[in-house]
Amino acid sequence: MADLDKSLMVKRLTEVLHLDTGIVGIKLYRDRKDLPRRPYHWKVNICQLVSAARYQGKASSGTPDLMVCAIGAACTGLIKTPERFTSGKAALGRYVADVEAGRRFMANTYKLGDNGKVYDAIYIAPLESYKTEDPDAVVIYANPAQMMRLIHCCLHETGEPVKADTVAEAALCSSIGFAVKEQKPIIGFPCGGDRTFGGTQKDELVFVTPYNMLGTLVENMESLLMSTGQLYPVAPFNNFTPVMVQSYTMQPEDLEEK
Repeated sequence: MADLDKSLMVKRLTEVLHLDTGIVGIKLYRDRKDLPRRPYHWKVNICQLVSAARYQGKASSGTPDLMVCAIGAACTGLIKTPERFTSGKAALGRYVADVEAGRRFMANTYKLGDNGKVYDAIYIAPLESYKTEDPDAVVIYANPAQMMRLIHCCLHETGEPVKADTVAEAALCSSIGFAVKEQKPIIGFPCGGDRTFGGTQKDELVFVTPYNMLGTLVENMESLLMSTGQLYPVAPFNNFTPVMVQSYTMQPEDLEEK
């Protein structure tokens, strides 16, 4: 892993990609006693805590007993995946036409909890606020054009594609689970819950990478900048002669001196 300062990485990514909201670090704990701060005393969703970190720069934590969203907790391994999800019943009538389609739908939603409970708590904070330890994963919300550049930063050295989760169910949480377990980046299409409770905008996708890949990603971005110049926004091509309506088009007589 490239050993770069977290604040510098956040600064460069935000500057070059013109990100609208902050970059968020995610840390999963097997024992809630190790959390750097206690959870709120009311129930919340993981997407709410990520929203507070990226919009307001707030750090917070969560435990499964103080969460509402069961699928989000299952995706991040905070609970064993409930049977209503593994069977597909939870999706019936909501997303799919029958239970078999629901089973496949849920099977394609990456859930650490399918193998049982793995973690007992989650800590969510702006990436640059991690001082004494590193997060497990990094979350970036971006529009499709910014996401294109994040993809290029990932594949710059390898040419390998970045996986995309196109189920659009619990995408934030399933992407966190995938990045932590598989140690690969992933792009997700935010779900209805993320839009409702997390304030995700209509033009945003979610990108999650293992933290230990972020330094290389930033270094690749700098290499791309040197070879291609500005990465975002993509400048339009202007070296052409436009065609306009006749009344607005310059006529030979317009050039005559009166």
